[in-house]
Amino acid sequence: MMNLRTRVLKATLACTLTCTLGFIATFAAQNRAAAQGFPERPIQVYVGFPAGGGADIIARFYTDRLQAILKQPVLIQNRPGANGNIAAEAVARAKPDGYTLLAGPSAPMAGGQFLYANMPVDAMVDYAMVAPLNELGFALAVKKDSPLNSVKELTEFLKKKPKSLFASSNSMSMASSYLYLYQAGVKSENTPYKATADAVRDLNAGDVDFMFVDGPFAVAQAHNGNLKLLAVTTTYRAPGAETVPTMHEAGFPDYAITGWFMMLAPAKTPAPVIAKLNEAITQISKTDEAKAFFGKVGSIPLVDTPEGASKKLAEDRKQWGIIAKAGNIKPQ
Repeated sequence: MMNLRTRVLKATLACTLTCTLGFIATFAAQNRAAAQGFPERPIQVYVGFPAGGGADIIARFYTDRLQAILKQPVLIQNRPGANGNIAAEAVARAKPDGYTLLAGPSAPMAGGQFLYANMPVDAMVDYAMVAPLNELGFALAVKKDSPLNSVKELTEFLKKKPKSLFASSNSMSMASSYLYLYQAGVKSENTPYKATADAVRDLNAGDVDFMFVDGPFAVAQAHNGNLKLLAVTTTYRAPGAETVPTMHEAGFPDYAITGWFMMLAPAKTPAPVIAKLNEAITQISKTDEAKAFFGKVGSIPLVDTPEGASKKLAEDRKQWGIIAKAGNIKPQ
């Protein structure tokens, strides 16, 4: 016969198991109920950059259309500052109920730990991925009247020049440059700019030798005759710049780097709520309207599950580690 101690222990374990299963069932039921009624009030989408900028325009394209699908207002909250980290931290600390979201670029989320000494959030811990929005490539550019007509010619030029300079106007521009230099086996010094337009001005003046420019700006400038594009960083030729080869086609088979925008929610947001938001965003991204909207600026809408987008972000973080090491990038 079991002694008293054994019987008490078994009874305690049974009670604990029953309570745990009951809690799990209650939690799952609450999550399902939350998703069924979601959304019941306005949704706030934080953007860490000023109104009218690229990130804001992309976010508003989706929020305007989400309102019609979700039958609730979806409002933009512009919280610029600290390279987007003010908005990012605000969302990470918000209640995880699906009513506070973050729309922003992948670079700070994937490369933040390599760029900022006091990065307030960890994208892989503090957020639940909702959906990717669009993919944005960069273009390797030289001055408009440059005699260089290919990436090969630029590489040969840089190898012969005693001290070359490149311009960068954001983290993706810098990362694209360092990845190219690393694979080309060439050294060049970074000249950072706050504005892409200022960098392009100095590029055309001959003060710097090359730079990677975000797709929309690069395509527009090339069409106006203000830049010469040698290659694009995507694995496909960019809309609006179909005559420009990819870096792969230009002799760099292992080169591929893109920026992309995503929608994030605070960690622990119920999975059914995430699924409902992902479904709505996916519906928008698959429209001809989205393809036309992004095609005008050399971009494409992205469609993926939260799990697939999270995997993509993790892969980006690994690439950022390689780039940071190659460029000797130190967190500032």
